[in-house]
Amino acid sequence: MNQEHQLVGRRLNIDTEKKLHLEKQATYGYCLRMSRLEANCLRGQSEYIELATQRTGVFFTTQKLKKLSSNFFSETEHYEDVQSSLVREVINISASYCPALETLNVLLAHIDVLVTFADVSVRAPIPYIRPKMSDKGEGHVVLKNARHPCLEIQDGVSFIPNDVELIRDQSELHIITGPNMGGKSTYIRQIGVIALMAQVGCFVPCAEASLCIFDCILARVGAGDSQLRGVSTFMLEMLETATILKTATKNSLIIIDELGRGTSTYDGFGLAWAISEYISTQIRCFCLFATHFHELTALSDEVPHVRNLHVTAHIDQKACGTRDITLLYRVTEGVCDESFGIHVAELANFPEIAVKLARRKANELEVFMQHEQDHNAKDKYSKQEIEEGGTIIKEFLKDISQIPNIESMNYSSMLDRIQEVKSKYQEKIEGNPWCCDVITGF
Repeated sequence: MNQEHQLVGRRLNIDTEKKLHLEKQATYGYCLRMSRLEANCLRGQSEYIELATQRTGVFFTTQKLKKLSSNFFSETEHYEDVQSSLVREVINISASYCPALETLNVLLAHIDVLVTFADVSVRAPIPYIRPKMSDKGEGHVVLKNARHPCLEIQDGVSFIPNDVELIRDQSELHIITGPNMGGKSTYIRQIGVIALMAQVGCFVPCAEASLCIFDCILARVGAGDSQLRGVSTFMLEMLETATILKTATKNSLIIIDELGRGTSTYDGFGLAWAISEYISTQIRCFCLFATHFHELTALSDEVPHVRNLHVTAHIDQKACGTRDITLLYRVTEGVCDESFGIHVAELANFPEIAVKLARRKANELEVFMQHEQDHNAKDKYSKQEIEEGGTIIKEFLKDISQIPNIESMNYSSMLDRIQEVKSKYQEKIEGNPWCCDVITGF
């Protein structure tokens, strides 16, 4: 076709680069095109076949070019048919390897997981050990020196391990109390993580480990809401807990952290009691329940397989009345009746005045609750003690009211002056039990 293009150009004496073009046209295939001004040279020459006249020029061909164009498209179509058949054959051959490749993919993934388990188990600060597993519904959960696999690998962390004993008919539900930041959440979560690691085939971060197989691990931890769905933090907590109660079986592991915080104290405690009692008496599965509702520990008096644990803290009472608290992160038997929330506020750099106000209000509430408990107790204070105490308090308040310029003092200065007055009456206050209780909040 290129040769025919050059031949026609020579015959018509037209430049083949600028004026005579060989083009592929959608309707006529390969043909020649020249401008309409140059088309006069075609008239009277039968060897050239005019095809169409358009704005871009005149399209024409020759018998030889027409035949060559037809042969070209015929060969192109044949080429595409052969190519398609070869592609289909390649695909069919490749498809026969799919089962083998899929099997290889599963094997490589399996090997990758096992090698990762082995690498993690060996490279841990303290190498993991192989757990002993028992069938579903049988056996217990006994962990010696259990650790949290994520916390112990952090730089600068010296993790303190703890033992775990979940025994059928003896200690199925653990109620864990203790101070804020004392390690309750870490303790219950590490047990869930260890149970999961054991069941997927990994060694576990313990000195010794014996576990049973769980059909599911159900957790209610953390706090959050769903504003897009219009679900509050407390509502989300209740929805998750309801799902746990409906899903759990005797072979499940339940982990609950701080249930009932999003409502009033009495409502929250009532819900926490009802849920823990339902789990311990109706479901009878292993459960770890961390809470600041210290009254919940009384459940162990009613249900024999409920066990009370607490995280320990060392309290150093200073001469000025403040306390220095050291968290030990050890989980031991028994009940802790303090939460030390104000101490956490101090660690968070609360203003000193706010901390003092919080401590004072907490003392007032404790005194009020103690008075409520002792309201019906007879002969706690004698009539003479109450009368003498009343006189002391009147004198104490009178001296406070006579402090000069008290209205212009800032809060810190005011507290210092009140403390001076209190020290004046300290001996009298300490000598009268009734007065000592009443004035504790000052």
